[in-house]
Amino acid sequence: MMFYHPVFLILDVSGGEFMLIVLVIFLVFGPDKMPEIARKIGKIMNDMKKASNDLTREFRQETSELRNDLLSAQNKIKEEMEGVNQEVSKTRARVVSDLTISEETPAKTPTIDMIEAKQGNTVPKTPGESEKAV
Repeated sequence: MMFYHPVFLILDVSGGEFMLIVLVIFLVFGPDKMPEIARKIGKIMNDMKKASNDLTREFRQETSELRNDLLSAQNKIKEEMEGVNQEVSKTRARVVSDLTISEETPAKTPTIDMIEAKQGNTVPKTPGESEKAV
């Protein structure tokens, strides 16, 4: 899809149209003024190119500052996430360690079996087994 805006249509000049423009300039200003006009056009084109390069350079400088700020923020976020991940890993390891220790050591709190054994009652171990009172 081509972008045709009225301002850009002026810049769409074919070879034949360009030759016609040069011929008209040659007839209007004469052969003596042609080198001077060409120098002025060259100077204008050079100035436009410098302005374009300056704009490009300024744009790149501004975007590089913004890019550096974004990279700095990204690095800070990564550092914070690493810290959080380390804390989560430490906490997980402590919880797993505590669970492993509590499974290996006998519980200090009385269980239902211990209470009933002290009272003389037995708890059936399998379904259908009748309770025996001592």
